[in-house]
Amino acid sequence: MKFITIILIGLGFLTGCASNNSLSYQERDVAYRKYIEDQKLLSQDRIQTFNFSGWRSLSNNYLFISTMPNKKYFIELSSFCSNLFHAQTIAINQGMSSSLVTRFDSISILDSPGNKCFIKSIYKVTKAQAKEISALSKIDKTVVQKL
Repeated sequence: MKFITIILIGLGFLTGCASNNSLSYQERDVAYRKYIEDQKLLSQDRIQTFNFSGWRSLSNNYLFISTMPNKKYFIELSSFCSNLFHAQTIAINQGMSSSLVTRFDSISILDSPGNKCFIKSIYKVTKAQAKEISALSKIDKTVVQKL
């Protein structure tokens, strides 16, 4: 009897994991765009004294870039950047080594270096805002549909 109970619990767990209620990339992008509008984030044309520290992709159109000393920027790309969400490494292509500029500078995925993804917008965000933005990708699709 215990064996059957364990099997049924395991099957229930696997069934729960198999259902995909997370947001699609397009739905994430809509949520990010809505966050920018709702929070009235102001886009800036450049990051002065740019000293790259790290990055994290959110979709194929949005990512976070960290600079020293511990500043975060929410980056929107001009168009779909193929495989950004799954990329292990990126390159930042800058016209000037000391700053990052919208419309001129770009991001490349090292797996496909010829593909440049130009920066459309740069938003300076706080740690709290970065957490809120990151949480948007973890929203359950059924919750969004009820709103």
